[in-house]
Amino acid sequence: MTRVVGIPSSRVANFLSFQRDPLQFLINALPLGEMVSLRTSSFRPTFIVNSPAFVQEILVHQEERFRKGRSSNVLRRTIGDGLLTAEHERHRQQKKYLTPVFYKERIQAYAEVVMEETERLADTLQEGVMVPMHDVMMQLTLGIISRSMFKTELHEAKTELAQAVDDTIRLSAKTIFSPIILPLAVPTPKNRKHLKAIRSLEDMIYDTIAEARRNPEQYADSLLGLLLDTRDDQGDPIPDVEIRDQMMTMLLAGHETTANAIVWALYALDRERSVDERLYEEIQDRPLTVRQMREGQSAFDLYRGLAYTRQVIQETLRLYPPAWAILREAEQPVEMLGDHFPANSSFLISPYAIHRNDRVFGDAAAFRPERFDAGISQWPRFAYFPFGGGARGCIGSQFALMEAGLILAVLARRFRFTS
Repeated sequence: MTRVVGIPSSRVANFLSFQRDPLQFLINALPLGEMVSLRTSSFRPTFIVNSPAFVQEILVHQEERFRKGRSSNVLRRTIGDGLLTAEHERHRQQKKYLTPVFYKERIQAYAEVVMEETERLADTLQEGVMVPMHDVMMQLTLGIISRSMFKTELHEAKTELAQAVDDTIRLSAKTIFSPIILPLAVPTPKNRKHLKAIRSLEDMIYDTIAEARRNPEQYADSLLGLLLDTRDDQGDPIPDVEIRDQMMTMLLAGHETTANAIVWALYALDRERSVDERLYEEIQDRPLTVRQMREGQSAFDLYRGLAYTRQVIQETLRLYPPAWAILREAEQPVEMLGDHFPANSSFLISPYAIHRNDRVFGDAAAFRPERFDAGISQWPRFAYFPFGGGARGCIGSQFALMEAGLILAVLARRFRFTS
């Protein structure tokens, strides 16, 4: 029996509804069926994927039959051919040489940077003084990713670069679902803003690469040092443009998502006082500064002891996942769970919508970190997947969880945030 159902509304109505409010459109499609056909053209049929079983087919079991397609093409204009946009064999090669950056011992070292940078920020905040929290978190996580990945202190450039990253991400996101994609060379106001942001980031990246070549010892145990030591299949160093692409990828994918998660977590804590109180009970007696840590104790050890704090982050990522949509295109005809799909079929997978399935989570719209008391294995695989999955799952997910957990703990220990 087919698991594919057609959406009852017309193609024009679907388009207008999606453009007006894509998240609500996807939530409305959730109860319609496991795989919802938008009844688009036969050449490029489009489907919304609501079933964890179909998600697993696409992202894991048959991932070789799919490409990222349009989403990669749009992002490639900004970040080049890095880990986020490379396809198939090129992606596998890049992931192989980047994986050591996220080994456990590296993440343990990064935890010290997270605490130091968050303490530095906390020392500048004043009780009762309003701050633009998203901007502040963007600057904080940009400083963390720059120090931990590139061994670079941004200081006065942090505000400008954080804004450049924010502009780049917003403009790229709008373009992915635009019916018409204009080349960046077309001098529209949005394109000029986008190119200016890219140039600001590139200037910093190429300056850092040049400095690392002059002082390789200083960057030896960083992502940048690893990239400088990486060789291609012929034994030659990878070119600066590839190093640029990977650094740009880490800048865009590696800090904005964490900044957003912290802001959403603070928003939820302000509205759920019982959660806020339980979180504070866990952290109030912890030595959550580098100065307070006992001899032999590491920042990562502290993070590992913050069980409820981690659950708050997990629940935040359930309701507000880093990527609200994952796109895939079939490169060839494919059969999944008894249904056949032609080549060029497009599939839209929304963690944002799937994470709001009441049949799985019960009262899914509520913010309840205690859902995670029994771990994520209590739910079907890909009922909860804030970092994607399969070969293209987020390579830095453990770093991101650690970073978000420590930032939240350090800030919540010293302040209560209200909106």
